Amino acid sequence: MPLNQTPLGPAAPAAQPVAPVYQQADTTGSTAPAAATNHSTPVTSAPTPTAPPAPAAPTGAPPMPLGNPSTPAPAAPVSPGAGPVGPAVAPASTNQGAAGGAAAPVPISAARAERDAIANAATAGALRHKGPTARQHARHIAAALNVDITDPSLFWITAITSDGQILTANNYGLAYIPEHVHLPEQVRMVTADETIPAQTRGTWATYPLLAVQEWARHHDVTLQAVAGTEENLKGFDLGAARDIITAEDMPPSGKMQGRNRLEVIAPEVATKLAGISASGLTELLPPAPADNTPPADNRINLLLEVCKPLLSANPDRAGAHLKAMVAYADHLQDVALFRAHTAQDAELQRAAIAEWIYWQHISVLSTDALAAMVS
Repeated sequence: MPLNQTPLGPAAPAAQPVAPVYQQADTTGSTAPAAATNHSTPVTSAPTPTAPPAPAAPTGAPPMPLGNPSTPAPAAPVSPGAGPVGPAVAPASTNQGAAGGAAAPVPISAARAERDAIANAATAGALRHKGPTARQHARHIAAALNVDITDPSLFWITAITSDGQILTANNYGLAYIPEHVHLPEQVRMVTADETIPAQTRGTWATYPLLAVQEWARHHDVTLQAVAGTEENLKGFDLGAARDIITAEDMPPSGKMQGRNRLEVIAPEVATKLAGISASGLTELLPPAPADNTPPADNRINLLLEVCKPLLSANPDRAGAHLKAMVAYADHLQDVALFRAHTAQDAELQRAAIAEWIYWQHISVLSTDALAAMVS
């Protein structure tokens, strides 16, 4: 959904997406879709589609004049042991250490580092790697993402394709990334891929394994392995190897160097926002309301509504979850816009504007996805 265009009306339903083939492993041989399986246990201890028309924008939020938040084409294959690929993006904010302490490129536990070193040393000389393989790297990222989770019932999985692309998804909505999570440059968040219609991605909501499987199908690539905790991979067969993340794999901190959430969903917008002078930031905002009262703090209650459908085995839970996500995103838009209007510091204002844009995108994306679910 371009963030520089004023939506003109509700989205028209897109063609029905390809039926999911996300299957639960079953000794009886059943191949029914695993749409009703609950993946929501918290992980604290262990032809080319065209974009659909946009829905109505939130009241009082004019178009953000920064350009289209296009998602880049699939990342180039990651060579074993290679560093990040793709151009760097100027950050819209510099809060990678916001939770305290410096972020590592990708943190890794001592136990996992030792195991990987032993495995790599045992590899024949011609194939031996100086650093982690792409598959090991994907496992490290999965472990880091599942550390320090504060959103109830949120969990992440990662996958590696046969051509070396690292994918990730979580069970919260579409393109949802917690505030202090940064994704390395080479990692693709599949639910944020704007080359796939929102209505199609909406059918993946709350099912991250389905998301990586269907993303791979859409881009005609093969999954080599998926990584996640045993609880979140148990009973499902995507036709790929499974790398189980254990408690020993979890690093002390999950903070990684990489892109913040606006940079992930809208890299061009993030770059343009970073380049706007301090005096030009206010011009991006709608007029401030006469009443300077801050919006009521309903974040916790709305977040619990987002979480509730994740605890259900109802196959229609994605719709309820996305509806709750729209309400949550709209509220956080209001909060961010108030902060942007009242910020006394240019960089605080820039960060608030980045949040305002991000939550506007999440609201519009979720609303677009819901268009195909409403009969």
